[in-house]
Amino acid sequence: MSTKRAAILIIGVVVCVPLLALYHRGLFGDLAGWLERTYRQVFVLREEHLARVVPLQYAYYTFMAFFSAWVCAEMPRQSRKFGFIFGAVFLTLILSPALAFNGVLFEPLSGAAAVIGAGFLGILISGTERGQRAHFLRRFFIGRISEGAFVQLVGAKELPKLTGRRELTVLSCRVLNYAELGTELEAEEMEKLSSGFLKAVAEFLVSKGAYLDSCNEDGVRVLFGFPLADEQHAATACRVALELRVRLVNLAQEMENRWHKRPALGVALASGDMTCGLFGFSEFQFYGAVGESLEFSQRLCAINAIYGSHVLLSNRTFHLAEGAIEVRPMEMVFAPKIHAVSEVYELLSGKGALTEDEAKARDAFWQGVVHLRKADYKAALESFNQSRIEGREDAPLRYFSDRAEAGAREDASTVDQQGSARHVRLLMGG
Repeated sequence: MSTKRAAILIIGVVVCVPLLALYHRGLFGDLAGWLERTYRQVFVLREEHLARVVPLQYAYYTFMAFFSAWVCAEMPRQSRKFGFIFGAVFLTLILSPALAFNGVLFEPLSGAAAVIGAGFLGILISGTERGQRAHFLRRFFIGRISEGAFVQLVGAKELPKLTGRRELTVLSCRVLNYAELGTELEAEEMEKLSSGFLKAVAEFLVSKGAYLDSCNEDGVRVLFGFPLADEQHAATACRVALELRVRLVNLAQEMENRWHKRPALGVALASGDMTCGLFGFSEFQFYGAVGESLEFSQRLCAINAIYGSHVLLSNRTFHLAEGAIEVRPMEMVFAPKIHAVSEVYELLSGKGALTEDEAKARDAFWQGVVHLRKADYKAALESFNQSRIEGREDAPLRYFSDRAEAGAREDASTVDQQGSARHVRLLMGG
């Protein structure tokens, strides 16, 4: 339980206990008797005797004590807090004569006292340094990070530096065949499919400690290592990506069952130095990061559609998380002006989680990629054949086997002219 929630519960108890004691001493009973006599003098009541429902009184002031403490502790503006207290007291006072006309005697002083006492105590705790920090950060981080991470951020002895340069890992998740689905589904159905995908993925990633940087028609993009620093951000991101991969398989099946169209879902991770800070203006301000890894992760995610893979990693992410994951290589890639030539990898599992057969298949695949880059197509085909696991569909393996077969059929002079450039993939925008 967070410190603030504990404080709200304590305030509720502190307010309710004295009111209960005053009830037992008869203070509010005397007031109720005076109110009944006054109402009979001022109003024409239908009932000969007003029914006094004591449990109703207890329930009302108890609820108002806890509710007022919560509202006044959480509401961001002081003027709204005082407005709430005034409005709640006014409605409590009005409730008494309204119930009298319906034959119920309701004493409003205990409820009003609960509102005022709990409300001012709620304002008091929100005025602390931690309370002010929570109000400031709530606008930018609620919904973008998990509740636990928000509590940790607010409760830190010193507010972590949110503006500056730091190394982060970006995870991008997209529907890769939007164009195809858009031509086959009605606009309303496409909207539901996209919104369902975004909601499921964003909520899952946030619950796992990621910062939700963007969530729109281009997909979901989250950051690991921000706002709370995490030296193992790459390994954390890979672990979450493996869990996400399982969820995406189930999500794709659910979508296919509903819309009879199968979405192709892809994930990519890229790590690098980025500039973090508060961007935008007025109500459009948000914390985020800028750097080449953001764009690179988006482009890398798109080529899952080419390989038939689920999760791709940049070279930097692989080296940062190497001790925690199992991977296999794909191709050398580059993105003009944002990323130099480097190798990308497919994420297979956590470290040591491959079976013996899977590990042998991965090693054979790795050798096949090496032979393919050397234009030794015969050796590449032999290695790729050794990496097959019976009964298992392997789209990346099929892609590279087809590349090796095509190379074997080509004229040797064509290979000599093109050289190694044929094994480097240009990553296009978006």
